[in-house]
Amino acid sequence: MLSSHIPATQVLAHWAATVPNQWGESTLRTAEHSLEDTIAAMVAGAGDPVCASVRAGLRATGPVPVVGSSTGTCAAFSALANGTAAHARELDEMFLVAGGHFGCAVIPAILAQAHEMDATLDAVLDALIVGSEVMARVGMAMDRAHVEKGWHGTQTIGVIAAAVACGRLLELDAARMTHALSLAVSMAAGPKVQFGTDAKPVHAGLAAQGGVLAASLAASGVTGSDKALEGPHGFGALYAGDSAADWQSVAAVNDGPLAIDSHGLSFKLYPNCASTHRCLDALQALATEHRFGMEDVERVETLVGRVNLVNLKYPEPRDPREAMFSMPYAVATMLRYGTVTLADFTPKAVQDDVTRRLMPRVEMRLASTRVETATQLLPHTTAVTLKDGRHLERVVHHAKGSFLNPFSALERQVKFEQCTKGILPEERLAPLRDNLARPQGVKVRQLLALLQFEAQIDDGTRFGRLPGAIEFSPCSGRAINP
Repeated sequence: MLSSHIPATQVLAHWAATVPNQWGESTLRTAEHSLEDTIAAMVAGAGDPVCASVRAGLRATGPVPVVGSSTGTCAAFSALANGTAAHARELDEMFLVAGGHFGCAVIPAILAQAHEMDATLDAVLDALIVGSEVMARVGMAMDRAHVEKGWHGTQTIGVIAAAVACGRLLELDAARMTHALSLAVSMAAGPKVQFGTDAKPVHAGLAAQGGVLAASLAASGVTGSDKALEGPHGFGALYAGDSAADWQSVAAVNDGPLAIDSHGLSFKLYPNCASTHRCLDALQALATEHRFGMEDVERVETLVGRVNLVNLKYPEPRDPREAMFSMPYAVATMLRYGTVTLADFTPKAVQDDVTRRLMPRVEMRLASTRVETATQLLPHTTAVTLKDGRHLERVVHHAKGSFLNPFSALERQVKFEQCTKGILPEERLAPLRDNLARPQGVKVRQLLALLQFEAQIDDGTRFGRLPGAIEFSPCSGRAINP
């Protein structure tokens, strides 16, 4: 069957509505990690000024909790606020095969909907798994051309996944699930021109909010086109890049393993754009192996993919948001400190003279003219020229935290603590960890009650390095003295 003739909208909606809630242990463990990671990112982001602004702009109270506030709101606004918080510090995982961040766009929607229904985390995990597969199938159909064109898949595709996940919670039948998916297509947006601004994390919140609204409207009888994905003026036709959407990936939704089992999620070690992470891992490994410091480096060349060039648009960032999307800043920070942490994304850190002097030594260019696909990503290369004449090079296929290079149990724990300790009230940390470690039967209302607190708002200064402090780099296991 020609891709254009595949009834992608109905096929995907039917699968999402009818697939049995019978997931393997490995699938459930990945879903639990995604939930844990997203909640940690929400807590870390709750004090970000953009999150405070979003909360202030809601102007509506209700029963559904907002992370970082003692005041609740409606489900859709809770999803908006919590999605923004999950994405604010750039610590939330990547779903590379889907072309965007999954957790920040979908999990806040699921939690808000589940709270409204008084559901358990068992239902949340089921909806999470279904939503992830929908996001992956649409992402594979659109392929890298969608994000290379400048669309932020976290919102454009994330809102579709969030709608289907909420529809799964609401137990929509196939017909109403089709309409939920269709209505979400009408909410799909998110241009990458917003990268490096407050609007970028808001994209995740808008995706989550849209998911709640689309499912709720469909449940109430609002309808949309049953060809919203594949139709002549549908998502594929309007949002594809240089190559047309191929809906064969959707037609095969009943075949083979789930995407989170075959491709996995990529959990982030560094709080900046994932487009830098393989180069940062390579540089850290080279510095450890060859024992050089920042004063020994003449030049660093980074070779990345086409979409990474689109994402990393700030060679000379002016503020922390822009610095999150800057390869020169990321590499200079790694050269100086041996790692990259939340402490490096404050106004003071971004304007640091030593880091600034290192940035001109960093070059970024396209690694290859070969076509990169959603399921076959090209490796990144980091080449270091030292002042003594040595030339060192490292190729990295999979960043630390990714499916084929996963965190250790210690690294996972360290990340969770870095995101939550000193932010969430101390007496809530242990119960939160217990609920996430043993989610079976836990009520969502019980979990979200732990996340209602008044977040201290600052520009990231709380994460700043103390003079002479010793830090631990989870990736290398080395102590680092800045």
